[in-house]
Amino acid sequence: MSNITKFENHTPMMQQYLTIKADYPQALVLYRMGDFYELFFDDAKIASEILGITLTKRGLDKNGNNIPMAGVPFHASDNYIARLITAGQTVVICEQVEDNTQNPQNKGIMQRKVVRTLTAGTLTDDNLITQGQTPTVIALSFAKNQLAVGIAQLNLAQGHIQVQQIQTDNIEKLKYELYQALLRFDPSECLIDENLSTNWIDFLQDSLRCPLIFQPHSHFLINNAHQHLCQHLQVNTLAGFGIDDIPLAQLSASVVLHYGKQTQQSSLPYVQQISVENNQDFLQIDAVSQQNLEIFTPVLASGISLLSVIDHCQTPMGKRLLVHHLRRPLLNTAMINQRLTAVETLKQLPDNQHHTLIELLKNIYDIERISGRIGLLSARPTDLIKLKLSLEQSAKLNIFLTHSLQNNLTKTQDNTSLLTMLLAQLPDLNTNDDFANLLNLLTNAIIDEPPAHIRDGGMIKQGFNEELDKLKYLHDNVEQKLEQLAQQQRQDYHLNYLKVGFNKVSGFYFELTSQQAKNAPAHFIRRQTLKNAERFTTAELKTLEEAYLSAQSQALSLEKQLYEDLLKQLQQRLDKLQQLSKTIAYLDVLTNWSILARQSNQIWCRPKFIQNDEKNSPASIEITAGRHLVVEHSLQKQSGSLEHFVANDCILGTQTQPERLMLITGPNMGGKSTYMRQVALIVLLACCGSFVPAQAVTLGHIKQIFTRIGSADDLASGKSTFMVEMIETANIMNQANANSLVLMDEVGRGTSTQDGLAIAHACIHYLADKLNCLTLFATHYFELTEPVENHAKMFNQHLVTQEINGQLLLLHQIAKGSTHRSFGLHVAKMAGVPMTLLQQAKNYLENQQNNHHNGESINQQLSINFDNSPIPSNIQSVIDTLQQLNPDDLTPKQALEFIYSLKELLKNQ
Repeated sequence: MSNITKFENHTPMMQQYLTIKADYPQALVLYRMGDFYELFFDDAKIASEILGITLTKRGLDKNGNNIPMAGVPFHASDNYIARLITAGQTVVICEQVEDNTQNPQNKGIMQRKVVRTLTAGTLTDDNLITQGQTPTVIALSFAKNQLAVGIAQLNLAQGHIQVQQIQTDNIEKLKYELYQALLRFDPSECLIDENLSTNWIDFLQDSLRCPLIFQPHSHFLINNAHQHLCQHLQVNTLAGFGIDDIPLAQLSASVVLHYGKQTQQSSLPYVQQISVENNQDFLQIDAVSQQNLEIFTPVLASGISLLSVIDHCQTPMGKRLLVHHLRRPLLNTAMINQRLTAVETLKQLPDNQHHTLIELLKNIYDIERISGRIGLLSARPTDLIKLKLSLEQSAKLNIFLTHSLQNNLTKTQDNTSLLTMLLAQLPDLNTNDDFANLLNLLTNAIIDEPPAHIRDGGMIKQGFNEELDKLKYLHDNVEQKLEQLAQQQRQDYHLNYLKVGFNKVSGFYFELTSQQAKNAPAHFIRRQTLKNAERFTTAELKTLEEAYLSAQSQALSLEKQLYEDLLKQLQQRLDKLQQLSKTIAYLDVLTNWSILARQSNQIWCRPKFIQNDEKNSPASIEITAGRHLVVEHSLQKQSGSLEHFVANDCILGTQTQPERLMLITGPNMGGKSTYMRQVALIVLLACCGSFVPAQAVTLGHIKQIFTRIGSADDLASGKSTFMVEMIETANIMNQANANSLVLMDEVGRGTSTQDGLAIAHACIHYLADKLNCLTLFATHYFELTEPVENHAKMFNQHLVTQEINGQLLLLHQIAKGSTHRSFGLHVAKMAGVPMTLLQQAKNYLENQQNNHHNGESINQQLSINFDNSPIPSNIQSVIDTLQQLNPDDLTPKQALEFIYSLKELLKNQ
């Protein structure tokens, strides 16, 4: 501890602060002092820099050292706290837990304690959460042999823990599997053992976009985890949660639960859900491919992501679930088809009914986060009104859907359909169910337009509590009560001119003129003598005065207690609210997919999935007239018409097109990359349970998507474009298999032509012959088209173009066969490159082509096949002569003569 923060050098209040701060050395402590949260010492300096607020000082310590201080207003603290958390800080809220105005005899230091620790992964207050964020925290527990890891993710808003345990036979495989899981979980914080090895820490820092939070090693003792979880869940065994036989997952669940309790200063009784997931349940799309496909964020700041185009969800929890589904595309075709059937049913609703469905969803608030705040007893009065309105709206949604879908559901006679199961979870206010009771409680308890915070009271509705009504009535109607007392005194004692009043010196008083004061009743007690009047009090008046002065504070205290009791009652039904939140979110996502499928000016079809019991069946794909919906959306915005987008087929690995690799040639801007990406996006959407932009789609056993499309220098890591390209290529070659869809664009272009061609040639053969995966391979190496033409597992496709009067027309239509021109000069012309430069490039190209043509016969004769065929005698003579030659011993004239002799040798033999 520095000299400036030595405990004994400070006042009692600062000693209180230092005692609290000692428990949170890595956090910023916001210490409540009246109407401000104050920060001191280094905390003040950090906050001052992040927030741009003035750094002041709080006097001197006993040694004469300044105490740095910075503060933010309590009533406007949310914005400041959010900025601190966004900057990567952990914020500790230290509140005053007593009110000295209620205990004026207490002359000591006001008691304070930490009420919450705010971290990026444990936020539940909407004011602190960036739009589009889903705050979560994960914990990782590694086996001693480093061949297994347990993962657990805590979502405080949902009251839910998601777990996974990965076990492998080598560390590299474990790293890959863990990386895929981390990508899916996308946490805001990651908890790790303080004793974790440096190698794993480095790996996690490279793999995660969130901070690593080191936790004490004692939290990672597996013997305590089982007991902790059983105690929390109030069970004797964890078998019912599916985690009894995955101890590392249990350990991670225990760690995140402990962290949640610690940060929220709560036992988190509402966190009662634990579920298990596995990488094998989902279509795998690595981070590079997610970025290449622009699923969540566009590559360019001015671009458009897939999510931004497909998101028509009406509720906040629906929007979050849509992201969840995009991160977890299903492989279980039965579950996919359940979703598709529900989407198809909603798609067939009449326009007016479909519009009504959207409007009903639009008026439902964020039940998920409101429920989370109820669980933490931090929900505000406005939250409860939003919850009440959402319950009413959910009940209307139930009535509407039951009526609208009745014919469809009756026809199917299927009580296990997804929509039927979801409808069963919606409120039915005609029955005396939990939702009806909750709605009744909220309606009776909270006024229709409550204050945003409970600190000033005024949120409990009249009639909810008799004692509170009396206190409020007394405070609000004291003048009327005083006048009643005065009128009673006038009548009983004939004091016609008696007045009643109040001031801070005399309190409540009766005032009589000097003449009437002579006849004042015996129970009048003189308080003050004025020039022409006397002021009195009475026992009844004193009682009223005391009641009045304490009524406001008593009412506020009672109201806060009633509100807390109300939250506890709601907390007991939190499981119902959490389930309702999930139901509304799911209905919202299904409605979202139906909005896309109903677009009248586009064709969206229900994808089909090949059912095959063989576990090792290879992947296949058959798309008729598929489209890239993001590009299509952009074209529509630009022109207001969809006529410009050209739909294309893609068939691979089927009976009609059994080949596994499609080599795509064509000019730049011809549409190769768009074509490949649209195939991947159609597969992704299909596995999410959405209709897809095509006339017909049939998919078979695609479990992974890999892409190698475009790259840039990774300057921070010292990696060139070509190195990045090769790393991505290596990942594909090491991870892909017969159930993978691989998209590769311009492999080998980052190095010399010869090396690049060799790498590309080797890649297509490795992908088709060894890995047997479905591959779309775009290239400008036209030399590859010939070996592909003669290969049983490959075929050529090209993007059609037309040249009219020297102008290149890009048709964006894919067709059989290959092309042998890149039309680079035409594209350069379209881009506006100066004509003189283009002419010079054209002259150079013609010269190169002439030189290539002149030497073509020699090149053909010198080409060697790597097989067992004998080398022709004339070629062997040339080789022998070259091997005996020492170029350094030749003069220029001798070298020229030697070349002529070689040419003559080839001619004569």
